Amino acid sequence: MKMEATQDYQIQSALEDDFQVLKHLGQGTYGEVVMARERGTGKTVALKLVRKNRSTQTAFFHELCVSIYLSSFEGIISTHPIFFNSADHYVLIQELAPAGSLHSLIKRGVGIPETMVKRCAVQLTRALEYMHSKALVHRDLKPDNVLLMDKECHHIKLSDFGLTQLAGTLVPFMSPIIPYMSPELCDLKQGEFLLLDASVDIWAFGVLLFVAFTGNYPWKRAVAEDPLFQEFISWQSAVQHIPPPTCWQKFSRKAQDLFHVLLSKDITNRNLVGIILNQFHFQWAVEEIPQETREVVVEEGNIEIIEYEGHIIVIEAPDEYIIVENLSEVDYIIVNYTSEDSLSNSSTSTFMLWTDNSSLDLGSEVQIV
Repeated sequence: MKMEATQDYQIQSALEDDFQVLKHLGQGTYGEVVMARERGTGKTVALKLVRKNRSTQTAFFHELCVSIYLSSFEGIISTHPIFFNSADHYVLIQELAPAGSLHSLIKRGVGIPETMVKRCAVQLTRALEYMHSKALVHRDLKPDNVLLMDKECHHIKLSDFGLTQLAGTLVPFMSPIIPYMSPELCDLKQGEFLLLDASVDIWAFGVLLFVAFTGNYPWKRAVAEDPLFQEFISWQSAVQHIPPPTCWQKFSRKAQDLFHVLLSKDITNRNLVGIILNQFHFQWAVEEIPQETREVVVEEGNIEIIEYEGHIIVIEAPDEYIIVENLSEVDYIIVNYTSEDSLSNSSTSTFMLWTDNSSLDLGSEVQIV
């Protein structure tokens, strides 16, 4: 506490002619962020203080120039075209995000509500598309760098452009490897370089959405040695033949398809254009089966289910759900008079299809397609 108080005093002393430091907002590897009031205008702003022993003047000016250049876009935090230089810090001035960062909202193991994740997804998509249209790659997309103007995520802003570079730049191996880094970055060895592409942002965006939705990381590192990552890649390459890994089963099929695009191992398949807007109106979470839904053992056939030769189950009632316990005894489930939503909540381990509205009776001839 004493050290923190001393540091706060030093910061206040260095800036006291122009600002009144009000509150410490956050700290990172390169410096910290404080809330301050401009003495001349009375306006409350955020000051980003970059420690000189952790950053070069060239790196600071690079971040400052990129931040100012992108400030005109609504979905990017605004940076004032001015800086301060103290004995120990470079200081840039930004608009204040009063609700903190997305990281502060995400509950571990829980995440945030789907509606809020979707709001973030749409706004971040626009901010990234704007950056990418300027041939700029963020390179450090994570919840800490998504700032909130309100706690419900109606208005969020992308921030922190210290690592931003032009597409086509050769970027080196970075350590440590973090969960948001794409496989091609993780695979770099000491002394190797990668030709920078916007696809690394799209990958990080996919991981960010997973973290916001679940409150967990999908893997520790996107490398072959990580079992969770390897399981995901195996599923991605054989999605029609194997079930999704456990941590992906909470997502609907539409959401799974979305993640397969954002988190494609093949960088040429990663895409942002239209992908979020196309999936916005679909349910991303798997709907829980209502409590009143009855669980059925195949042999009993006790909710208007007709058994046909022991291998085919025909469901005649509208909007019924079925959980098949003895899958080895069932080849197909034929569903009539029901909705696609009902199908998505039925057993996913058995091949399913539904027919037109013609009646299916016991003994009817059924064409399996």
